[in-house]
Amino acid sequence: MFPLTFYDMKEIRRLFNVRSVITSIDAVRPKDFYFNGEMHDFWEVVFVLDGSVSATADERVYMLIPGQVLFHKPLEFHRIWSTNDTSPHLIIFSFEVYGDGMRFFENKLFTLNEENIVKIKNTSMKIREALEASVKFNKGSDEYIFASHKAANSIEDFLLDLYNTASAKHNTYGSADSEDYKKIVRVMHENSEKNLSVSQIAMLCKMSVSSLKKKFSLFSDKGVGKYFMYLKMRKAINMLCEGMNATEISDTLGFSSVNYFYSAFKREIGLTPKEYLKQTKV
Repeated sequence: MFPLTFYDMKEIRRLFNVRSVITSIDAVRPKDFYFNGEMHDFWEVVFVLDGSVSATADERVYMLIPGQVLFHKPLEFHRIWSTNDTSPHLIIFSFEVYGDGMRFFENKLFTLNEENIVKIKNTSMKIREALEASVKFNKGSDEYIFASHKAANSIEDFLLDLYNTASAKHNTYGSADSEDYKKIVRVMHENSEKNLSVSQIAMLCKMSVSSLKKKFSLFSDKGVGKYFMYLKMRKAINMLCEGMNATEISDTLGFSSVNYFYSAFKREIGLTPKEYLKQTKV
């Protein structure tokens, strides 16, 4: 009988773990390209290969030039449009990922070197191959498992290369209108636990209601009131995940009743608070 040998096993610590892929786009957009915006509960990456675009990420406004990549975190409202009379060539992909390392990518814009440009192109291609395999084959098939595994590995490899890089920077768009937009969103953030009307928000911003709406519409397709509710829902989701119940959240965020909070959450998120919590634990 051979003696049992014991080894000092080292635990593998993972910064991030890609769980699923959602979209992958590699396309040239026209000069008048304008995407109204969206929010979702997974990460999205926007890379400019050629041309230039402006993009919003909540209250931040960015100008992206060739070689730059912007990360949109979950539940961040974002929109994008062509700028400087260019037809931008964009690579955009989205994925679901978990891990404390993803905090590093929040609110980040990177300028990629040639090696990472090759990697992001390759990553986008592998995601598309996985998405195509999900249509052609059963998700339990070797073909899909192999393609999806390669896509996840490629995303994680790309993230690892950028993690803690010195090239992360904020290249914000510095117009007066964008500064007003940031001010409006900042005021809404600071007062998201109150029940404010649009006229009250305008007063806090020291603007007229018409001026408030006009400046806000330049960077968001959501109305001021709609966006204010969106911010409340983001806080509500964080509170749910921290263990607060619906009654506590409703009171904290200034809703007139827990029933109104439930109906607002269902309308904005598409799930009830209980359904959302159940989904996040799957």
